[in-house]
Amino acid sequence: MIALLLAAALSPQQAPPNTSGGELMEEQAAFDVLHYGLELEVVPESKSIQGSLSMTARLLDATREVVLQLDPSLQVSRVLGGRVLEGKGELLPLAFQRTGGEIWIGSSAFTDVEGVEFKIVVEYGGVPHEAERPPWEGGFTWSEANGQPWIATSCQGEGADLWWPCKDHPSDKPESMDLSFTVPEGLVVATNGRRIGSSTLDGKTTSQWRVSTPIANYTVAFNAAPYLELVSSLESVAGDTFPVIFWVLPENKEKGEAFMAEILEHLRFFERVCGPYPFRGDKYGVVETPHLGMEHQSIIAYGNKYRGDPNFDYDWLHHHELAHEWWANLVTARDWADFWIHEGIGTYMQPLYLEERFGRKAYQKKMKIDLLRVMNNAPVAPAPPRTSDSIYFSKTGSDAPGGDIYFKGSWVCHSLRWLLGDETFFKVLRRWAYPDPELERTTDGSAVRFSDTGELLAIAEEVSGRKLGWFFEVYLRRGPLPVLAVEHDGGTLSLRWEAPDGLPFPMPVEVMVDGEARRVPMEDGRATVEVGEAEVEVDPELRVLRDLRR
Repeated sequence: MIALLLAAALSPQQAPPNTSGGELMEEQAAFDVLHYGLELEVVPESKSIQGSLSMTARLLDATREVVLQLDPSLQVSRVLGGRVLEGKGELLPLAFQRTGGEIWIGSSAFTDVEGVEFKIVVEYGGVPHEAERPPWEGGFTWSEANGQPWIATSCQGEGADLWWPCKDHPSDKPESMDLSFTVPEGLVVATNGRRIGSSTLDGKTTSQWRVSTPIANYTVAFNAAPYLELVSSLESVAGDTFPVIFWVLPENKEKGEAFMAEILEHLRFFERVCGPYPFRGDKYGVVETPHLGMEHQSIIAYGNKYRGDPNFDYDWLHHHELAHEWWANLVTARDWADFWIHEGIGTYMQPLYLEERFGRKAYQKKMKIDLLRVMNNAPVAPAPPRTSDSIYFSKTGSDAPGGDIYFKGSWVCHSLRWLLGDETFFKVLRRWAYPDPELERTTDGSAVRFSDTGELLAIAEEVSGRKLGWFFEVYLRRGPLPVLAVEHDGGTLSLRWEAPDGLPFPMPVEVMVDGEARRVPMEDGRATVEVGEAEVEVDPELRVLRDLRR
């Protein structure tokens, strides 16, 4: 998500009207979602929707009721359900109760032994929540292009229950999903997965799409406009070829065709550094949206209007959202407490790209820009569970890291690179994305996984052969930064780390002595260097994240 990449997004002191994640209630922990099927008619004239959501799930624990979430602005007309027996099973009307944004559903099918599969169908509709400031405050965006409807959804902070019923928690993804959208004839739908069918009847067009891999509910997106489809393809580093499609407004056809070259260039960069594009079995899609952007899986929302970046010659918005196909959609934090994995690593991919394309000075410039945005409000990876607003919306005196999940997270990666060295660091980065190299060949979704800060630590230690708990503890589990105390007495340079809570911090430091760079080990957090009368500069290239105010 790009929400906190902009200064304007850091100022709101109010959380979204609805939030995602947090403590998982027993009535949701009791089942694992296997599949969602969403059928929806979108009526721009009345800004309304009507449809149904089917959920197939596996029972993990017996429960009297199961709970789905749905925004109170939408009405539920009927709920059906029953066991799934050999792919079949009779669906009967079920009793349900609405409590705020929750649908409580009871059935004897839920009281069986674990492993039983059941299906629930929720028929619903109404006027969905309209996004007031998308994508930061999500919902439906109803706009116009060439006098025709231009519609988009965005709901990261709130979750997909803003527009369709679901288990609104980051810890559960369906293994696959089917989507069917009906819109007025003349509009083109762009959504997740691969289009498998389309038909027009009585002035309405219905298109069917299949998502063949696990998908987080907030990354499911509906987009419709009088789009043109610009189609290309890319040969992956895995050896197969996948479609690349850009849905553009007709007036932007020439700009879109020129921009396609940059889209492909960005894809090649990520494949080289992070491994194959994860959703090759479906597509890589980009769609013009009336809001700035979002990392919707295989259908990146793009609303940057081809403006590029004020400091560098590239489109930062597309690059950042594309990063999330690896760091959010492939590797997904099971709790919002670890969302620095999405945003911090995703943010660090930009200076890496600038370094490869424009050189080391561009990398350093970008890191310095982002360093000014580090706030140290709270630990970047606080103890779970967390809700989306308690991570993103930082208030004075609160324990929300806010923008630090982006910029401090990026600087953590930068400092880890210095600690490990380039060769080892880039191996770690690749294994963070694909722990098993064999997974890089897959297209069936088996590489998609939930992760957390602990797993990334374990992978980094395994690849590097070094103990790194101290590094993760100081940078991610604590809010304050370490301080480097420097004393230059005569011909002796003394260095000492002061870490929060007195924690060990054996971080090496670069010292420039008469123009010659030296890597100074600090195994016990201290070091002494004899420099004589030489001109000395400590950490001249800002390789280590630390408190520079002291």
